[in-house]
Amino acid sequence: MATSLETSSIDQPLEAVKATVKEKWQGAVTAGSGFVAVPVALLKLQSKYDLTPTELLVLINLLAHWWEPDRPVYPRSTTIAKRMDVQTRTVQRALAKLEKRGLLERATQDDGRRVFLFDKLAKKIARDVTLSWAVDAEMRHRG
Repeated sequence: MATSLETSSIDQPLEAVKATVKEKWQGAVTAGSGFVAVPVALLKLQSKYDLTPTELLVLINLLAHWWEPDRPVYPRSTTIAKRMDVQTRTVQRALAKLEKRGLLERATQDDGRRVFLFDKLAKKIARDVTLSWAVDAEMRHRG
């Protein structure tokens, strides 16, 4: 029997969902490998946010480093480019577009380290979450 996002147990408490991530991935998620938390609303809104597949994947690579809301992340463009098997300049262009669209912020720490912040992204998705439902319903209607 196929399952879908619509029929998944979305009303479960967060603790119940956390307990099943490792099981769901059948050994692919281990203490050293982890996973990336990406709101489904972001995936549903990628066309509304005018995100190319490359830009979305760069953003997901950044989010892989973001576990504490108040701590910025600082992966290098070269690291992301190697993971994606693209040129560093491709990642840099994607980062510039993400910043221009307000989906991430760049800052420089006191020690000179360049970092990325996601407060604007989180607020934007929270504001647009009901829009993501409409986008989803529209897509289902088109069939």
